[in-house]
Amino acid sequence: MSFEMRKGATPSPGAAAKGHSRDSFVFAVSPMASPVATASNFSEFIDYLSEELGEKVVLKQRRKYSEINDLLRTGKASVAFTCTGAYLAGRQDFGLELLAVPVIKGKTTYNSYIIVHKDSRIESLEHLKGKTFAFTDPLSLTGRLYVTSLLNERGILTKDYFSKTFYTAGHEKSIEVVAKGLADGASVDSLILDDLREKGNPYASNVKVIMTSQPFGIPPFVVSPKLPGEDRKAVLKILLNMPRDGKGREILKKIGIDGFALPDHANYLSAHEVKKKMRE
Repeated sequence: MSFEMRKGATPSPGAAAKGHSRDSFVFAVSPMASPVATASNFSEFIDYLSEELGEKVVLKQRRKYSEINDLLRTGKASVAFTCTGAYLAGRQDFGLELLAVPVIKGKTTYNSYIIVHKDSRIESLEHLKGKTFAFTDPLSLTGRLYVTSLLNERGILTKDYFSKTFYTAGHEKSIEVVAKGLADGASVDSLILDDLREKGNPYASNVKVIMTSQPFGIPPFVVSPKLPGEDRKAVLKILLNMPRDGKGREILKKIGIDGFALPDHANYLSAHEVKKKMRE
């Protein structure tokens, strides 16, 4: 995927302007939605970022959050839109840093939903004991860490609580498997379930929420510690200015983002506390 520099665009003061030798500026996206949906949703965003930076930007997707972190650790990706749990793991492992946080419906927080089929008699986490449970990804805060921490805090391991667990590699898929009766319950990202319900998704209509977590800092845009400071500033400026630019505003609207805010690290303390309770 390559893009030509927009006529009249001013190159960033970073790598493109300095003539650094990297082949492309890589923007990575984790599997919060299906790969097809993500590629479609972010194509215009990547195009816009390319034009504003004045250099080619490439979208890379990976099946696992850990693979996104590997790209960021090695500098093979410069910036990524990832989950909160993956950010916490990356910060601990190799100094992954927050760049900006999306504002969605006026908020910079989200929740974990524990869901079951809409016709299920299960009404609580206690009722899920001995049942089949779907996780999204080992690093997912809303899709695994939250539920696991609740059980671990009580001295219980998930393998001893649920009859079977498995990973779906995406929140949409977790919703689908519960709606189809392939799992008794799952833990999913509130932003994705709410969005699918608004769009009339049939799988989202066939599940119900039986538990909602405390607010967590929203999935952030993160930056590789290997990206030069001037490049970071250039990308951050573009993100913050998007709502004030007509074209940028329309692109954000299509992907369901109001705009971007500077990171508030206090928003991520609740997620950090969840991670501290983990024993597996």
